[in-house]
Amino acid sequence: MHSLPIEILADIAKFTKSPELCALRLTCRAMYQSTLHHFVQTFVHTLKTDLSPKSLPRVEEAANDALFCPYVRKLEIVRNSQGCLGPLSPHTTSEGTDIQAWRDVIKRFFNCQSFELRNSIYTTAHAGCDGISLDEATGAVLKAIATEHIRMESFSIDIIKNRRRAHEDNDNLTQFPITYFGIPAFTHLKELSLALPDAERETLDWMASMIQCAKSLRKLAILFSWKCEAAPLLAQISSVGCLPALEELTFSRMTFQSSAALAIFLYSVTGSLRRATFSFVQLEFGGWRSILRELGGGAYKLDSLILHSVLEQNKFLSFRKIPEYPLAKESLDKKLCRPFQFSFVDPKDKGFSCSGPALQQVLQRVAALAEIR
Repeated sequence: MHSLPIEILADIAKFTKSPELCALRLTCRAMYQSTLHHFVQTFVHTLKTDLSPKSLPRVEEAANDALFCPYVRKLEIVRNSQGCLGPLSPHTTSEGTDIQAWRDVIKRFFNCQSFELRNSIYTTAHAGCDGISLDEATGAVLKAIATEHIRMESFSIDIIKNRRRAHEDNDNLTQFPITYFGIPAFTHLKELSLALPDAERETLDWMASMIQCAKSLRKLAILFSWKCEAAPLLAQISSVGCLPALEELTFSRMTFQSSAALAIFLYSVTGSLRRATFSFVQLEFGGWRSILRELGGGAYKLDSLILHSVLEQNKFLSFRKIPEYPLAKESLDKKLCRPFQFSFVDPKDKGFSCSGPALQQVLQRVAALAEIR
């Protein structure tokens, strides 16, 4: 009996209803429930859904399941390929109804402290509007999270798909400016990932205010989609003590007119930073080699550094003279390898990766031998 697959036990427990098989049925049901409970407790930590009209009822069903609900630690909301461009449900007509429905669901997942929203759609700014406007479905979910004041430990949002403003206007869809989205629960965040289209000043200010709230933040990832001028953002989060617990940092697709902005930020997290990844980050001529010399100094306590296709004045930094520290691209987060404006150029030796106790000495050597190509 114990060797039977759980699916067979479930079928037996369901269909053996005759009196002579009652004992077998009860035994199978007890074993099935016990096995299912162990499986849920051991393996089920993430609930994944999309924003299609039929998805919310399924999520509500999971939230009402006394066996399943307590073990959900993460809610992953992935926009499906068709996209839900209208209300979350075909039977709801008001934005408030949608938000309340998601509020109820989120509140029931009382042990869920991690939220990930992927493939969200945005609209570019138009005259009189600064920042990013989200589609109705994503906006409703964000409002629900914010309204419930969830004590989140991890939050991730990936906004990469663009809809033209004319299309949005023709559909008469409600717009949710991302800057209207405030999360008091960011105070308790330990991990934050923001993958956004290149941002304007209002959105950068919003990002800074959210990061400033997260005093317990240990892991921060900021990924833009093109090549965003990020100095205004870093200027607001570079004060000493702003991120006292930050251990892991990822910056992607940023540009700085001066490496001083990046250097000042890194210095502000000197005492806590252990791992750093930079991908398609552009500095001025000599900027990266200056940063590497700083990181190789005695003030930093880095355990690991990854450089992926970093640039100085639109030219890639080459590490061909240090071949013993290659970067395996398959080890990178897929978000760091999305198509880029320089993707048609594939210079060799443009990746560097090193970890371990000898990192500072290695960085001093890399700073001396790296060259632009």
